[in-house]
Amino acid sequence: MILAIDPGKNKCGLAVLEPNGRLIEKKVVAHPQCPGEIYKLIAKYKITRVVVGDSAAGKELEKEVSAILLKGEIVFIPEKDSSREARDRYWKENPPSGLWKLVPTSLRVPPSPIDDYAALILGERYLNR
Repeated sequence: MILAIDPGKNKCGLAVLEPNGRLIEKKVVAHPQCPGEIYKLIAKYKITRVVVGDSAAGKELEKEVSAILLKGEIVFIPEKDSSREARDRYWKENPPSGLWKLVPTSLRVPPSPIDDYAALILGERYLNR
C-alpha cells in the first residue's frame, strides 16, 4: 500500500492507494494533526511506501514521517501542476449544476479544500512513472 501526501503550511492532503492505483481512502487534515493521521494510516493499511510532494513543506514533513515509517521508503514526487490537476479532477467527479456548468473549470473554485485530490494525483504520478 502507498500513502501519498500533499504537504502544505496549513493542511495536508492524504491518499492511500493500492499498488494498482485503486484509491482506498483520502482526506484533508490540519497541519498539526498530520503526523497523527499519518501514523494511523500507516498502521491501519500497513503502508510500505510514502510518496511526498517535493516542496519545502514536504522536506520538513520527511523528518516526522521517517520517525513513523520504520520499515518502508519515502519517495519525493514533483508537485508541478498538481493543484490544477486536482481541481480538474474534483470538478470531473463533482460536476457543477445549473448555470455553473457554463463557467469554465479554470474559473470555478471548489467549495472545500482539494488537498486530498492533490495527494491522489501525486500517488498516481508515482505509480505511473
